[in-house]
Amino acid sequence: MLDPGLSGRVALVTGANQGIGAAVARALAAQGVAVFITFLRLDPAEHASEGGYPDAYAELRARSGEDVAQQIRAAGGTAECMEADLADPAAPGRLFDRAEVTAGPVEILVNNASSWLGNTFRPGSVDRFGRALRPAIQPAHARRKWS
Repeated sequence: MLDPGLSGRVALVTGANQGIGAAVARALAAQGVAVFITFLRLDPAEHASEGGYPDAYAELRARSGEDVAQQIRAAGGTAECMEADLADPAAPGRLFDRAEVTAGPVEILVNNASSWLGNTFRPGSVDRFGRALRPAIQPAHARRKWS
């Protein structure tokens, strides 16, 4: 159980249209936190070339966060949501502004949004956001030569 002293606070939870983000949003709301849910729907057809995703996961990634917000509201909690692509540098400011207008100043940030690559053995060196797929520096134990 979370700290009951959370009641009345405002949380922004990224990547909360499914999985861990949705569970965290529900748990916070159950403690009386007003939850502002962010999400990014990814069309399975547009991301088919990424490969490696189970069909069920691809369907979850395509969901809106409104389902989670409605579940929270149906349970008596407070929730709003907004779709945003966090690869856009202006998105975080818009999210915090919108959360403050709809629920109040954000006091809790759950930075859950992520990207998952089903196949890390691809020859590419960066993902679609330009992030390295391999560590820039190998850990010392990986550089050791065994005889």
